[in-house]
Amino acid sequence: MQLLLCEAVTSAEIGAVIQLSPQESRHATAALRMTTGERVLVADGLGRRAVGSLEVQDNAACVVIESIVDEPAHNPSITVVQALAKGEHGELAIDLMTQVGVDCIVPWAAQRSIVQLRGDRAEKALAKWQQAARTAAKQSRRAWLPDIDHVATTKDVLAQLSSFDSVLLLHETASTPLATVALPDSGRICLIVGPEGGISPEELSAFNSFGAVDVRLGPDVLRASLAGAVAISVLASRLRWAAPPAGVGG
Repeated sequence: MQLLLCEAVTSAEIGAVIQLSPQESRHATAALRMTTGERVLVADGLGRRAVGSLEVQDNAACVVIESIVDEPAHNPSITVVQALAKGEHGELAIDLMTQVGVDCIVPWAAQRSIVQLRGDRAEKALAKWQQAARTAAKQSRRAWLPDIDHVATTKDVLAQLSSFDSVLLLHETASTPLATVALPDSGRICLIVGPEGGISPEELSAFNSFGAVDVRLGPDVLRASLAGAVAISVLASRLRWAAPPAGVGG
């Protein structure tokens, strides 16, 4: 089944009819070519997901709710501090990380980031990243949308690190494999991904002084837009993917 996003799912009950937004209606009818009677998944992006029957009239769509499940948030959660990437690589990073289960993304203006976003440019970029996350969440049928913060400086990131139970920093010279590093059973995990030019010595020293553990993925150096998604996959294979998928019930 295809998944659509609708805030009305939050307060919906079984048997309720919820109206999709014009954007989601167009996506269902024009892009997906869905018609009346087809069953569809709808989620509010805050953990509630439902199954329903689609009704289409004059390109507007609504869903008759048949069953609902409240899916718990990931525990431990995974936050990725992602260095800004140039061009479409930033949106690609958001897309890939969302598909594999990131919970929060902190765009980071690293010292060696080619792109530096401020003011209106930062707000426009944030809107694009949020849209990329919505699209990827629908593709992967996620009940939860990841939070995407405003662009953070290194100082901003350092101020947040004490709130995490584990801070892992991807670095090509690290000797500890991400696949074997100790992980908490619950709480919050932070993963720091540097830019294409790498994390500067000053940044590395600052993160390490706040308890960040250097880890590596493997012998190859990945693009910044891919490294975060691969790292989340490694973590998810250890923390999440062995568990049965959340069902959709009444």
